[in-house]
Amino acid sequence: MRKSLLTLAWLAALFALPYLGRAQNAKTVPTASRIGRTQVGAAFSYATPDFWTQQYNSDPKYAYQSIGGVTGYGDYDFTRRFGVEGDFHCLCLHTSLDRAELSYLLGPRVMLPFRRFILYGKAMGGIRDLFIQEQQDNIGVPSGSNIGYSIGGGLDIIYNQKIVIRAVDYESQSWPGYATNGISPSIFTFGLAYRFSH
Repeated sequence: MRKSLLTLAWLAALFALPYLGRAQNAKTVPTASRIGRTQVGAAFSYATPDFWTQQYNSDPKYAYQSIGGVTGYGDYDFTRRFGVEGDFHCLCLHTSLDRAELSYLLGPRVMLPFRRFILYGKAMGGIRDLFIQEQQDNIGVPSGSNIGYSIGGGLDIIYNQKIVIRAVDYESQSWPGYATNGISPSIFTFGLAYRFSH
């Protein structure tokens, strides 16, 4: 997993390097000052799923394996520093133990813009779903939908007036309705968004 983290960090850095070295002034840097700015993005996500904390877990060799999939997200910024974000994670393309995590979350986003960079934090709530892909391998494992919430943050890099790179996004989710003690997946996301003009 450490090797995957390093690889993804290097890829994010490579995307950012051409813009770090470019001198920018206030007139050429796209600003985040417009009210009502909207962006919609698509991304790749992977997670440490936290399945192994449950007593009915199977083979321990799967304990620290990550799962991966796709994410769709959207942001609406009311002001330069405050907006809302919604995201859908479908961590079902690469799974351990044949269990997939789905989540549909929405909540406020607070931003700290600096030139082309937007640092942000977010708190979200909504519905989560543990989907069993192979029932015969997961007899007795609870599944289904319930409430969930998360806190997290990340870094967006403004590529141009239309494209925004999601260099990294992190969510620490909590699934209190899962079995007795709940689980706490950690999700990392990397992607691109299209910004709509108003």
